[in-house]
Amino acid sequence: MPTIVRILVGCFLIIIVALVGDRNRSLAGIIATMPINIPIILWIAWARSDSDPGSMAELARAMLVGLISTAGFVAVCWYGFGRRWPLAPTLAAGYAIWALVAFGPKLLRWLAARLG
Repeated sequence: MPTIVRILVGCFLIIIVALVGDRNRSLAGIIATMPINIPIILWIAWARSDSDPGSMAELARAMLVGLISTAGFVAVCWYGFGRRWPLAPTLAAGYAIWALVAFGPKLLRWLAARLG
């Protein structure tokens, strides 16, 4: 799929979320988190991996870690906005948790290997 098509689909979804968000916040949240990129990435990776299930399983596992860290990001934003934090500190805290969940375990293993 050409890059321009992916960009246009992304822009279209952002517009839909903005329009729907004025009427139904729950539906806007669901649309905002639709797995649009995941099937595209899996399709591209499948073609490049010569249909190797092992490498696809590794990619899917990495995506799961990404989803968990993204859930942490959203949870912190939910908490922050619920406490009336401003946008910038809320996003900063969300990204900090995202990075900690996404990269923390690997960083700890790396440090343990270096120090141990």
